[in-house]
Amino acid sequence: SFRLWKLLPAQYTLPIGFNIHLMNFKPGEYLNTKEMHYHSHGLVMLQGEGIYRLDEDWYSVKSGDVIYMAPFVMQWYAALGKSNTKYLIYKDTEYNPLF
Repeated sequence: SFRLWKLLPAQYTLPIGFNIHLMNFKPGEYLNTKEMHYHSHGLVMLQGEGIYRLDEDWYSVKSGDVIYMAPFVMQWYAALGKSNTKYLIYKDTEYNPLF
């Protein structure tokens, strides 16, 4: 299955309000579930190619592409092609759009 590296230490105690993760998928791997979050995300494709689903829209993505995911948007990813896919993802953790 895909690998996730948290790039900020878990013991970080200052209120920084975000997370940054590096996601790594082998060809044919995918997120095991569709996700929806109340906070926004952004990602930069660093390597490889795949398909990203945002609500009912499907986007072909490749190295160098950037995606913004608004709050409450369903999201899903699958790695396509012959090489590993890596992307850097940013997640707000303090912002709540309901308040």
